Amino acid sequence: MTDPTDRGPTRIAPEAVARICARAARQVAGVHALVGVPARPHGVAVRLDDHAASVDVDVVTWYGRPVPTVADAIRDAVIGEVEAVTGLTVREVTVTVDDVVVPGVDPPAPA
Repeated sequence: MTDPTDRGPTRIAPEAVARICARAARQVAGVHALVGVPARPHGVAVRLDDHAASVDVDVVTWYGRPVPTVADAIRDAVIGEVEAVTGLTVREVTVTVDDVVVPGVDPPAPA
């Protein structure tokens, strides 16, 4: 994002926005972990254009939490945090639940 002012532009890298998104998503009740892959090291991918962001978040949730409720809470958290911290508009947040962890049954995630 570039914000031209009299004193020069401000640019926000997609990677910085991804880190903000990841932090917001991790704080949502029902999220066990974010799933990082080489293309999405924080479990988040961000596309920026025209002062707006489109976000993809990959998560693992806890069994027993309604997935649609957790996904909606992730969207709300990500949108609120990105808009408050960066001033960007968030067009969409796509949430992919890659796995569900059953407490006491599934092994703990690696540290």
